Amino acid sequence: MAKPLQSFVIFVLFQFLFFSIFVNSSQPNENSRLMKLGNKALVTGEYKAAEDFFKKVLEVDPGNFLATRNLATVKIKLNKLNEALSLLNDLLKLPVAKGRDILVYLDGDPKPHSAELVDETVMVIDKSAQQENDEFSKFVKGDPAEPVPHYRVYFKKTGKMKLLSKNKNRIKYLGIPAATREKIMVLKSQVKKKLISSTNVKPKEEMVSIKAGCFQMGSKGGDPDELPVHEVCISSFKLSKYEVRQKNYQAVMKVNPSENVGADHPVDSVSWLDARDYCKKMGFRLPSEAEWEYAARGGTQTEFYWGNKVTGKEGNFCDSTCEMNIREPRVSDGFRHTAPIGSFPPNPFGLHDMSGNVSEWVQDWLDVEKNYYMVSPKKDPPGPRPELDTCAGVCAGAASITHKIYRGGAWNQGVSEMRSANRRESHFQLQAAGNGFRCASN
Repeated sequence: MAKPLQSFVIFVLFQFLFFSIFVNSSQPNENSRLMKLGNKALVTGEYKAAEDFFKKVLEVDPGNFLATRNLATVKIKLNKLNEALSLLNDLLKLPVAKGRDILVYLDGDPKPHSAELVDETVMVIDKSAQQENDEFSKFVKGDPAEPVPHYRVYFKKTGKMKLLSKNKNRIKYLGIPAATREKIMVLKSQVKKKLISSTNVKPKEEMVSIKAGCFQMGSKGGDPDELPVHEVCISSFKLSKYEVRQKNYQAVMKVNPSENVGADHPVDSVSWLDARDYCKKMGFRLPSEAEWEYAARGGTQTEFYWGNKVTGKEGNFCDSTCEMNIREPRVSDGFRHTAPIGSFPPNPFGLHDMSGNVSEWVQDWLDVEKNYYMVSPKKDPPGPRPELDTCAGVCAGAASITHKIYRGGAWNQGVSEMRSANRRESHFQLQAAGNGFRCASN
């Protein structure tokens, strides 16, 4: 975990050192000096000195974006991860810049000018930055003038395009550039994962005993693959009370693939293979599809285990805050992405998040003939061709078997997917932000 985080920090750092954004306007000379000293200390590994320099900049100019970003980098280097996370969260609260609109602070002019940034990386010779005698000295010594970085800026009021030396002029974005914000979000995830790995977690899955019983599997009002509705009887078994959380998964598997990072959030972006392997290492297995639906229903036969309507209080799905076009615009569940496990009431069997949060891999292969419900045994159906699990669908003569079933719906899926009978399938190696799992045992 440390090496990818270190590499990413270095990558982002050099981008920010190259692109100086949100520069102080109240005390430009002193703050510019402190920023240069801080950047130099950061690059040379003098992290404590760099921390002091950036703090001094922020004392005078609390809104200095670059100083805040570089201070967060320093905090990571000093292993002050919680402080780094706080700074990154502050940055993410800033608005996202629209287009290339900026404010330009010209040398000697305290009033900002409205402009559009055309190019931030122009390298040209800036003779205005040189003294006359210095120019003569360079000529005599045969030392040519060297190019310096410039901005190419379009001034809206005058309608003129100009090159401005970065050494003498400053710019300020009207918010965080979208690409920059994405990098900060990635870095935040890396810091959170490092925080998770720094805690001494003893992974444990709390199991709920599910009594034997019979139920009607499938639905007449759902998709065609939910038919026919048929009676299934399940032997007693145990199932995880919660979806597998990230701190447990990371402690066992030594990685955390999740896009929506949080120690007590369900692990996401996990393949069926990795879900199976985690359960094996914990002494468990994945539930069968029939076991999962029996447990999800909790003795009910309604669309959802709480009834037939969704209000947003029952589970986490693609609500009004969801960025996808399948969102339910009139309902909010309180979470933009995944929710910490147990955030919603349990079903009648005492299981949490059987509807929503993340979809859950089950043991069964997809029935490519689409008729398994018609021929499945009444007692503990194992799913089609369970013998293929030993070779993950790549055995001789099984080239068409590539997809596994997942159930329950997710934060980025619609209401329909949350139904107890709903079935979805995907390639067993898929790693999607909406896919997680829970474990079972006999």
